[in-house]
Amino acid sequence: MNSASDSLIETILERMRAEGGRITQKRIRIIQALAEFDHPASADKIRQSAGLAETDLVTVYRNLEALHGIGAVQRIPLENGTQLFELTVPGEHYHHLICRECHQAERLDLCVGKEVLGRAKAHGYSQITHVMEVYGVCKDCDDHS
Repeated sequence: MNSASDSLIETILERMRAEGGRITQKRIRIIQALAEFDHPASADKIRQSAGLAETDLVTVYRNLEALHGIGAVQRIPLENGTQLFELTVPGEHYHHLICRECHQAERLDLCVGKEVLGRAKAHGYSQITHVMEVYGVCKDCDDHS
């Protein structure tokens, strides 16, 4: 791990404590595994990377949901109904460009959330969230077709 990862992990653990969440060894291992990925990963890959192969996937999903609840994990929906997960600084938010073939996901450096929020509020909506992901076929997968 590097100091940026260590700092992010500590920030997440502090947020978890502040929100009244439990800090378990499994949860710490899941956070550490997420910090090691340089891309979004499936719950099963996270479980394997965390050294929790014997832990049922439901437990991993519960921990990911708890981390999502404090804003430290972002869920990235795939077109097939599955999800990838990515560690984020609590409160930060990203959109992604996702390959339909290999499921590689890259962060996009843009968000239309403020514009959407303003328009939704103008229509009388409150408690607004949004999800926007862009799907396509990456160059590597397109070259192999």
